[in-house]
Amino acid sequence: MPPGARNDRLRAMLRATAWTFGGLARAVNIAGAEVGLRLRYDRTAVAHWLSGARPQDQVPALIAEVLTRRLGRRVTLSEIGLYHADGGTDGSGGVDGMVDLAELTRADLDPAGHAVLAHTVYQLDALVVAASPGTARRVRLHRDLDRTGSLSQPTITQHIAEVFAAANHQFGSGATRTALTAYLVHDVLPRLGTSETEIAHRDLLGAATDLALLIGFMCFDSNENGLAQRYYRTALDLAVLSGDPVRYAVVLRHLSQQACHLGHGVQALGLALTALTAGSGLATPHTSAFLHAQVALCHATLGHHEDAVAHHCSARDSLRDAIGPPPTFGSYHQGELAYHAASILTLDCDTNGAITALHTALRHYPATERRSRLLALAALAERQLDIGLLVHACSTAHRFLDDYPHVFSGRVTTAMDTLRKRLRPLRGHPSARRFLLRGASL
Repeated sequence: MPPGARNDRLRAMLRATAWTFGGLARAVNIAGAEVGLRLRYDRTAVAHWLSGARPQDQVPALIAEVLTRRLGRRVTLSEIGLYHADGGTDGSGGVDGMVDLAELTRADLDPAGHAVLAHTVYQLDALVVAASPGTARRVRLHRDLDRTGSLSQPTITQHIAEVFAAANHQFGSGATRTALTAYLVHDVLPRLGTSETEIAHRDLLGAATDLALLIGFMCFDSNENGLAQRYYRTALDLAVLSGDPVRYAVVLRHLSQQACHLGHGVQALGLALTALTAGSGLATPHTSAFLHAQVALCHATLGHHEDAVAHHCSARDSLRDAIGPPPTFGSYHQGELAYHAASILTLDCDTNGAITALHTALRHYPATERRSRLLALAALAERQLDIGLLVHACSTAHRFLDDYPHVFSGRVTTAMDTLRKRLRPLRGHPSARRFLLRGASL
């Protein structure tokens, strides 16, 4: 569309949605918030777009996404007269998982590339997935030794993945993400094309799936939800390529967690149920608990109380049957069980029950899972504020501040901002004032 020309394509699409100018603007603002953009568009902005002005940066993709959600079909940039000036595509993928991972990670390592990727649009229709990886087979755990009897490279890669995962738990996504991405780009991906045996290749492919999943979670933890979704979908493609139903289920569970976090409860429940089906009969008790817990949370989000309780009990029972060391990816423990119980109780408006559950979660969370402890402390302080326990809430908030400077996490920063907003109107009280002053000093 020539610069300055009326955008009749967007006008026709807007007419098909029955939205007002203000309705479209509000939808774009909400979709922008999902990917960390603070947009303040109103009906005037929409009028400018219809007159031929091109929105900046990622906004055309956001407009296409909200229209997609409204109409129930994929709407392209060309259909709304906002195609890329360079003739490029919408960037929605569709390439082989290995190629997509290589291109995505290399662009992500480049500061200029990451600046663009960070605001990748989160797409609801990308949550439509197959019920299983197709060529699923039962995957046995084993240690692959080379001719000298030393550990093979895939096992070393799995060990390094465990190190990165542990650092993510303790220090947050911002501490090691660049190093993890570089390791995947410069070490793991080149070796995937040179694996000497089928077993070595399969194990290395599984490790690459885990690392892509972990980077996706780090993006989610950094509130970069569109980029997180791209990594998750790439990890899902790799799980299909390796025919690993358990890894497939674990990735689906993460996609469900993200969708639930963003308020897309129906899609989140569909993903969680598909994950449970894919892992049925194959997942360890730890992972089975991990999958049931997400189904429970999704049901609670949608107000399905009985289903939520039933799946939460199934998660508890699976955890009771778990023996031996938990897996690095797809694991679950008593702290997480209690934290999810608190979330379900909060949605059921049982604030006192949620407070009790959060105290239980904090007793069970390992000291090494610092980010999870911080999120539980923030939730506890909020629930205490809900029932007027200001002094207790401020005491809990100070415990939150003790570890806050040591964790680099967008979700933790959001929790901190929420506590400040809730306590600022109460700053006349000495306890609230002390927290706000201490928080400001950090």
